[in-house]
Amino acid sequence: MGMSPDQCRQAREVLKWTGNELAQAAGVTPWIVTAFEEGREVLPIYGAAIREALEGVGIGFPFEMASGTARSAGVTYSPPDRKDAH
Repeated sequence: MGMSPDQCRQAREVLKWTGNELAQAAGVTPWIVTAFEEGREVLPIYGAAIREALEGVGIGFPFEMASGTARSAGVTYSPPDRKDAH
């Protein structure tokens, strides 16, 4: 199951990222982020880049089953462990 536009907005809110910051992290233009979050069609490669950028900083995209259909269920956040070099 993919990431929904609402989950993308929720993830940015959790991270306190602007659309420009997400675009930079994903290697796409800010227009792509805006289009995706507005539910407009973007190439799958761009949606995957956005999702991978968010997952890379600890965002998860759970889903739930309702009447036999999977649907998005918000986002989770678990920042990756940072190891200090000694």
